Amino acid sequence: MITTGGVETDRPKSFASPAEVEQSIPKRFAEIAARHANRTAVSAGSNEWSYTELDQRSKALAIQILDRLGEKSEPVALLMEHDAMLIAAILAVLKTGKIYLSLDPGDSIERLAAMLADSRARLLIADQKNADMASSLAAEQLPILVIARDFKEPSTDTNFPEASPKAGARLMYTSGSTGMPKGVWQNHCGIVHDADVYSEMIQLGPEDRLSLLTSCSFAAAGIPLFAALLNGATLCPFHVRSQGVERLAIWLRERGITIYDSVPTIFRHLARVTGDNGIFGGLRLVRLGGEPVLRHDVEVFRQRFPEDCRLMNVLASSETGPISASIIERHTVLSEARVPVGRAVRDVEVFLVDDQGRQVENGCDGRIAVRSAYLRQGFWRRPDETREKFRVDPGAPDTRIFITNDLGRFLPDGTLEHLGRADRVIKIRGLRVDLEEVEAALRAADLFEEAAVTTFEHITDGPQVAICVVPRSKMGCSSHACRQVVQQLFPLPSRLMIVEELPRLASGKIDRVNLSKKASETFADKTRPRNDSIDAIEFQLVQIWEKVLAVGAIGTTDDFFALGGDSLAAATMFAAVEKFLGINLPTSTLLEAPTIKELSEIIRGGGLSETDFRLVALQLRGTKPPLYCVPGASGNALQFRTLARYLTEDQPFFAFHLRGLDGRSPCPRSVEGIAKSYIDALRVHQPRGPYYLGGASFGGVVAFEMARRLVTEGEEVRFLGLLESYGGDYPKHRKFLPLRKRLKLLLLHFLPHGSYFVSLAGLKSGLKQQMKRWLIRRLIALDGRMKFRALRCPLKLRTFYIEEICYAARRRYKLMPFSGRIDLFRAEYQPPSDVFEEDPVLGWSGMAAGGIDVHQLPGDHSMYWSDPATVALLARKLRACLEQASS
Repeated sequence: MITTGGVETDRPKSFASPAEVEQSIPKRFAEIAARHANRTAVSAGSNEWSYTELDQRSKALAIQILDRLGEKSEPVALLMEHDAMLIAAILAVLKTGKIYLSLDPGDSIERLAAMLADSRARLLIADQKNADMASSLAAEQLPILVIARDFKEPSTDTNFPEASPKAGARLMYTSGSTGMPKGVWQNHCGIVHDADVYSEMIQLGPEDRLSLLTSCSFAAAGIPLFAALLNGATLCPFHVRSQGVERLAIWLRERGITIYDSVPTIFRHLARVTGDNGIFGGLRLVRLGGEPVLRHDVEVFRQRFPEDCRLMNVLASSETGPISASIIERHTVLSEARVPVGRAVRDVEVFLVDDQGRQVENGCDGRIAVRSAYLRQGFWRRPDETREKFRVDPGAPDTRIFITNDLGRFLPDGTLEHLGRADRVIKIRGLRVDLEEVEAALRAADLFEEAAVTTFEHITDGPQVAICVVPRSKMGCSSHACRQVVQQLFPLPSRLMIVEELPRLASGKIDRVNLSKKASETFADKTRPRNDSIDAIEFQLVQIWEKVLAVGAIGTTDDFFALGGDSLAAATMFAAVEKFLGINLPTSTLLEAPTIKELSEIIRGGGLSETDFRLVALQLRGTKPPLYCVPGASGNALQFRTLARYLTEDQPFFAFHLRGLDGRSPCPRSVEGIAKSYIDALRVHQPRGPYYLGGASFGGVVAFEMARRLVTEGEEVRFLGLLESYGGDYPKHRKFLPLRKRLKLLLLHFLPHGSYFVSLAGLKSGLKQQMKRWLIRRLIALDGRMKFRALRCPLKLRTFYIEEICYAARRRYKLMPFSGRIDLFRAEYQPPSDVFEEDPVLGWSGMAAGGIDVHQLPGDHSMYWSDPATVALLARKLRACLEQASS
C-alpha cells in the first residue's frame, strides 16, 4: 500500500507519461487537415467547411490575435454563437499558443462578467450578433475583436509559435449546478489523450458525423469536439436551447448523424417527441453522460432506436475528464435501477475511499477517486486549492490523484456503479436518503414526465426536501393524484411542486441551485408572514398540521389531502384541534374546508370564543419541559412567535391567549382573574408540575401571580422568567415624581414608543393615540355599567380596549412575595424620567425569597420583538436559564 496525501491505494499499473505524447492540438490538426483535406470538418447551418477551409479560416483569425497580443500564452475569451465560426475561433486561439475560454451568450451577464474577471482574459473575441454584449462586458477595460461572418484567408503562410504539449490549451468553468462556478484548465496533451481514448472506445472513423449539442463553454463539449477534428470525422454543432428538441429530431436525420452525444435529460426529451424507430436509422452510437443514466432510459433506447445502435454510459468530471464507460448492447442484462458506468478508461485507475481517504473494501460505498497522468492541470489561479485536491503520487511523479464528490460502488463483476453526488445524500429522521434514487423512482412512475428532488433550508425546521414533478399533460392529473404517487414512493416528509418544466442550465442539466432557490421562496416562509395577517387560530392549526402530517412550512391555503393527509391523519388532527382549541368537529369537515384558512373560518363560526381558547402552541415538538409564557397587555399569544423560532427545536413553547380578543368573549378584569383563567388552561394541558413560566411586561405580573398561586397550591415552579416587567407599586409611584419628571413622562406618552425627541409628526400621532385611549376608557366605563363585558369593534381598537383593561387591573393589583426565584431580563436602556430608570431589578426587590438573577440585554423595551439580533440574544440567555433550571 502507498499513501498519497492521506489517500491509501494499491500500486497501480504503469501509465503513459504526458511527456511521451509529443503532439499539441495544432500539430495534430495540421496532420489531419493534410490527410483529409476535402472531407467535411464542420457542418453547421448553411456552412459545410472542409478541413482545408477550416484550417485557412482559423489561420486568418490567428494572425489577427497575434497582431493584438503577441506570442505570450494567456487566456482569450470567445463570445460567439454555437456554430462553425466558434470552432474556427477555438482552433485559431490554440494555433497562437494561447488558452481559449468559450463563453455562452445565453448565460447571465453576471456569470459571464464573473468568468471574465476571474480568468483575466487579455482579449474578447465576439461575432457580429454578440458585439453589443461584448462591449457591455468589456466596459473599456478589455480589448474586443469583432469578426465578420467570413474570415479572410491569409495571403501568405504564417509561422505560428509551436505550443508545448504541456502548455495550457483550454479554460472552462464548472456549470454551477451545485454551487459557484470554478475555473479548471487543461493542457494540449490531455485534450489529445481524451480524444484518442474516446476514439478507440467508439471506433471513430472519418465517415462518422458527431453531434455537438453541449455548449462549448462546458467541459463535456471538449470530448466530441476534439475527437471529431483530431480524427478526421465531421463535427455537427446544434444549439438545443434556441432551436428546441423537436427540431433536433429532424436535424439528426437531415445531417446524417452517426454518433449522438448529450446529457440524459435531452435524450429523454428527444425520445418523447419521436416514437418512429426509423427516424434515427443512421445512428450507430448514443453517448450519454453528465447525469445518472436510468434503467428506464435504456428501455426507451431499446424501443425507439435501431437494432444495431449501441448505448454508451460515461462517467466524467470537469477536474478529471473521462473516468469510466460502459457499452450497452441489445442483450445486455441490467439488474439495478441505475445503469453501471463500466470500467475505467485507458490510462485511468479508479478506486473508492472513505471520508478519511482510506480505500474501502469491495462492495462498499465510497467516494470515487481517480489516478491518472491526464487529469486536468488544476483550478485556475488557485494554486493552494490545486495542491490540496490534485495530489501528486510520490511513487509516480507524473501521475496525480483526485477524489471526486461522486459516490460509487464496485459490483461483483468489477464494473463501477455511480451512486450520485455525495452532497445529494441526506438524513431525514435519522434515515439515510439518496435523492438520486428518489428521482429515479419518480421518473419511472407513469404519472410523471420528469422529476427532480432538491433540498432547501427552512428558517425553523432546518433542511427540507422538495419534490418537483412535471406531470404528463395528456393524463390531466390532479395535485392530489400527484401527491398520492409521491407519498407511495417517498413516504418521508417532503414538499411537492408541480411545474410545466424544470429549470435547466445551458448544458441541459437540471439547474439545482435555481430549483432549490425556487423551493425556498415557495415554502420557506409561507407559514411565517412578515405582516400580522395570520391570527392565533390559523397559527395553531399550522402547528397541528405540521406535526400530524410531518411536513414543514405549511401554508394557510395548502390542501390537507394534497399534503398527504388521509382519514387517519384527519382523525388525529381533529383530536388535536379539540385539545388545543376546545371545539369538536367531524372529519367530514375537511371535505368542505380542506385548507387552514377555510377550516379556521368554520372554527370561528362554531363558537370558538365560548370554548375559552386560552393556550396557543408555538412549538409543539420537543422532549424538554414545556415553557408557558404570558404576553403583554395586548393579550396576543403571537407576540412570542419570533422568540419561539430562535429557541431550540427541542423546546416546546406555549403562550397564553387572553379572552376578549375576539370581541365576543368577556375579558377578565383583574390580574387575579387572568391568572386563574390561565392556570385552568395550564392544568388541562399539564395537570401537575414542575412548571416553567414566563411573562413579558404586564404579562410578567400575571406570570408572577400564577407562580405564587401554584406554589400555594402545592405545585413546583422551577422557572419564572420576567421580561421587561415592572414590579412594586409602579403606577402609583409616578404621582410622587418631581414636576419636571412628570412633565417629561407626560410628553413621552404623546410620542411613538422608543422616540425621545419632539417632532410634529410624533405629537400628532401621540395625540391621536391618546384620543383613542380616552374613547376606550369611556367605553370600558359604559361596558361596566351595561354589563356587556365585550367589545365588538375593529381589531386595532379592540386591542386598545384590552390594554386599558389590563392597565386598570395592574393598578388595582397588590404584589405578594413569592417563595421561589426570579430570572429578570432587563433592557439596558430605560425611558428617561421612569421611576425605575436606575433600579436594576425594576421594582421586584423583596418579591422573591429565592433571589433575583438579572440578565441585562442591549436596546430598549421594543427591541425584544422588532430586532432579530436582540431576540436571538434573548433566546440564548433564556435557553441557558431553562437548562440550568431543569438540571
